[in-house]
Amino acid sequence: MVQLLLTYRYIILIPLAIIEGPITSVVAGFMSTSGIFNLLIVFPIMVLGDMIGDSIFYGLGRFGSGILHRHGHRIGATPERLAEAKVYFGNNHHKALIMSKLIHGIGLSGLIVAGSLKIPYSRYIKTCTFIAIGQSVIFLTLGVFFGSTFAVIGKYLDYYAAGASVLALFVILLIVFNKYKNRKKL
Repeated sequence: MVQLLLTYRYIILIPLAIIEGPITSVVAGFMSTSGIFNLLIVFPIMVLGDMIGDSIFYGLGRFGSGILHRHGHRIGATPERLAEAKVYFGNNHHKALIMSKLIHGIGLSGLIVAGSLKIPYSRYIKTCTFIAIGQSVIFLTLGVFFGSTFAVIGKYLDYYAAGASVLALFVILLIVFNKYKNRKKL
């Protein structure tokens, strides 16, 4: 990703922000401390990329909702549960979207469900925009202040990966040797 950012700079930020916004924000924040990026340009790009991604998921739910209603029972999305979710999203759309955006395990499904339940897009995108602004500020700040430790952490991760690889190879050889030894006995 870093090589893509160095080569294509701002052009590649939007697709990367759509695909993986938080990591891209941290890396872009770090690269702004090196003078590669300007934070005043990066920030709106990251927010825009996040909003585009959220809109895509909303559209998948809104216009592909027939699939959810026809085949949702396979994943536990019964008509009764969808009706409950619609009431919950209708009454608590801010809370539901905040949870969907901040908890990565349910995030994608929550955004798609919001579309499938036909939550008004204007309410949806306003809430997602405020969350995207907050997330971008946090992740860019992390990149600015802690990005320089990435090189140090990377060095230690290289040592860790090398040690783990040697240990894994040793364990595999030990298992293979024990199986060979047990076969010889039989």
